[in-house]
Amino acid sequence: MQIGELAAELGVSTKTLRHYESVGLLSPAERRDNGYRVYPPNAVARARQIVALRALDLPLAAISNLMRQDETTLRKSLLALLDDKRRTMSLDIAVLQGKLDELDMRFINLLRTPDDRPEGCICALLNEDCACEKKFDKA
Repeated sequence: MQIGELAAELGVSTKTLRHYESVGLLSPAERRDNGYRVYPPNAVARARQIVALRALDLPLAAISNLMRQDETTLRKSLLALLDDKRRTMSLDIAVLQGKLDELDMRFINLLRTPDDRPEGCICALLNEDCACEKKFDKA
């Protein structure tokens, strides 16, 4: 498979594939007489694996380490890595959900601010009892 075909199939640029070659992740492609890079089936399979691992936001150094492992160890390493990523992502989601809930509460509180409060009162947004009346009385 030529480099342009492989890049298109994998959804990456030819520059990306050349970079993978330059850092040793992908074996250098064979060259035709016209100078075009041609990848044999085993290189195509490896490129697919590299792109799939990059889709997990793994740095190239980590991918390089993973690709040196035998199939059994690789599978175990990937399971552990995915489990860790899932835990981290679940925690991130929980934190973001808490922040969203807090924003929703403040938004609703501000919407429900009684009309008898002074114009510009944002005490409800701050989750405070309204002190604006006292402030305005002293002025």
